[in-house]
Amino acid sequence: MEAAFAEMPLALFSTFAPMGAGAFIVLAMAFSTVSLDEDTRKRIDKMTAIPVALVIVSFIAAFFHLASPLNAFGVFAGLGASPLSNELVAGCVFAIVMLVYWIWALSGKMSNSVRKGLAWATAVLGIVFAWFTGMAYMIDTIPSWNTIAGPIQMVGFALVGGAAVAIVVLALAKCADVLKASTVRTTVLVVLVAGIVAGIGGLAAQAAATGGMGNALVSGADLVGSAMMVIVCGAICLVGTGVCDAFAVRGANASALVGVSCGAAVLAIVGILMLRLAFYAMQLSVGLSIM
Repeated sequence: MEAAFAEMPLALFSTFAPMGAGAFIVLAMAFSTVSLDEDTRKRIDKMTAIPVALVIVSFIAAFFHLASPLNAFGVFAGLGASPLSNELVAGCVFAIVMLVYWIWALSGKMSNSVRKGLAWATAVLGIVFAWFTGMAYMIDTIPSWNTIAGPIQMVGFALVGGAAVAIVVLALAKCADVLKASTVRTTVLVVLVAGIVAGIGGLAAQAAATGGMGNALVSGADLVGSAMMVIVCGAICLVGTGVCDAFAVRGANASALVGVSCGAAVLAIVGILMLRLAFYAMQLSVGLSIM
């Protein structure tokens, strides 16, 4: 596990980016199905700074992983052929659309129809970005990562983490009634369950596959064993996120909503970060282990 901490910048990137991206699913549903007055929309737009900030911080963290930040521009040369290039392009497209949506919304000059369309476009591009982030790790020389379970995990983290962030946005915007609307409540619960299943299930599938691998120096079973406690704690945090958020949308009053939702978001950050570190700890190359 010690070597996994060397990947902390990427672990932070792959924790914060999907959480910020996934938040727009719940926000888009709220804008599409609940009648909101202008003041309420303004409060939500101001609090949308939270998922936007998470995405920006994630990109900053990713740049710290590079020996030279200028190397990032060279990644674009592999578009279509390189999973890393595809991830970067998907991330840039998502980030641009997200910023256009947010800045336009803050201006107060966005019509409701445009808001709905841009919010859903941002949500869809966010999930696409999460998928390509997982795809970037499907490398032939690292068989323990080269599995579809990686992208599934990332989408799961975007769903459960994004729902937690969206609930914080709505709670701080004093929109408890929006969360209790049947369509929003159902969306949140479905997204939470799907995210927990995909996130934990994807990592479990990867761990099971890695346990049967090995090379000249390292046993996959040993790597999984060293990360098992972190995996269990991360999974517990994600389940705790789901429980807290389910309580938030099904019964928490306005005064308790902020505390419960913020607690759920913290659990999501801790849980996803732990599972990402466990992912990096299960790095097994086809030759000598680079861990």
